[in-house]
Amino acid sequence: MQRLRAIALCIAALVSPNVMAADAPTTFDNQYKAKLYGFNITVTNRLSKTADNQYDLLFKADSMLGSITEQSKLQWNPVQQTVSPLHYSYARRGVGKDRTAELSFDWKNKTVTNNVQKTSWQMDIAQKVQDKLSYQIQMQQDLLNGEKDFTYQIADGGRLKEYKFSIVGEEVLDTPLGKVNTIKVKRSRDNDERVTYAWLAKDWSYLLVRLQQEEKGDEYTIYIHKASRDGKAIEKF
Repeated sequence: MQRLRAIALCIAALVSPNVMAADAPTTFDNQYKAKLYGFNITVTNRLSKTADNQYDLLFKADSMLGSITEQSKLQWNPVQQTVSPLHYSYARRGVGKDRTAELSFDWKNKTVTNNVQKTSWQMDIAQKVQDKLSYQIQMQQDLLNGEKDFTYQIADGGRLKEYKFSIVGEEVLDTPLGKVNTIKVKRSRDNDERVTYAWLAKDWSYLLVRLQQEEKGDEYTIYIHKASRDGKAIEKF
């Protein structure tokens, strides 16, 4: 279950497609497949528009080992081209102890209220702080702006964590949807043996095509299975 959790976090960090510069985020509904210890894993990642400049972002990983569901309600600022999380929820079910967490953001007072396993507390935050899902939209806007290295402050478990990413190359990959040109992105972690790589489709709004995690000689990979943008299925790259 710990491995499912680790992979889930990596996928959630990179699965959503990019936004076009000066445009609102594109809605999407993507599905990924993987195997872990012989068990099949299905990952769903979906962005839905709920109101003007407001969206719901869903991430869900299902397997016989259990499930992880994360949701983020976020606000898009079309002038500043920035994302601000409003509410984040996390639920783990299955093997091991079930766990829930919720974060509510108060941008007027620059605070976030954490509620983990029914224990609640507040902490101060800066203007650009993200939750563990919302920052992916911001990252992709930064990609369109030509940046190659990305660092984000993430509110998680009552403290701020730093997520670092960098572009390390380009590759052509074979997928169930055909060949596709990708950029390869690496997630860096201080004092951690885990290394994570993601391949994002250059001509398809940086859609995640493949994600690979390496740790202590083990390797785990997920692949694109189905994808749609603005309600239209992607039949072939």
